[in-house]
Amino acid sequence: MPGKQIGLIYFYLISAVSLGLIIIGIFNSVNFLINVSQYKDYPLRFQNEDCTGIFPSPIKAVPPLSPDGNSPVPATQSAEEIKRQQELCQRQVGQQRKKQKLDDLKNSVTFTLIGAILFVIHFPVARRNSKDSK
Repeated sequence: MPGKQIGLIYFYLISAVSLGLIIIGIFNSVNFLINVSQYKDYPLRFQNEDCTGIFPSPIKAVPPLSPDGNSPVPATQSAEEIKRQQELCQRQVGQQRKKQKLDDLKNSVTFTLIGAILFVIHFPVARRNSKDSK
């Protein structure tokens, strides 16, 4: 008899875990749908999406000496360098948006599907085993 009870506990435990996976998957799906439908651009979680202030002050570098050899000349970025860095930042943000969107879609489908499969397999067996043990 203890073997059947251990099996019954196992099947009910896996069924409960699969329900948790389904809940997480539904939460991720709703979050994904809201992000796709309510935002102009897919939101990022952990990055500053604004590239305008990427380098607000001159880069700190060892300044070259002036032609007279006495005072250092301040090192600043040229307008082309600033524009190139902002374009690079925008491309990176766009790539990260696409990756985040695909990751969120993957998580929502994977959690829901795996939870549903585990639940469909384990819960009927748990119910059958609990009826047999009575």
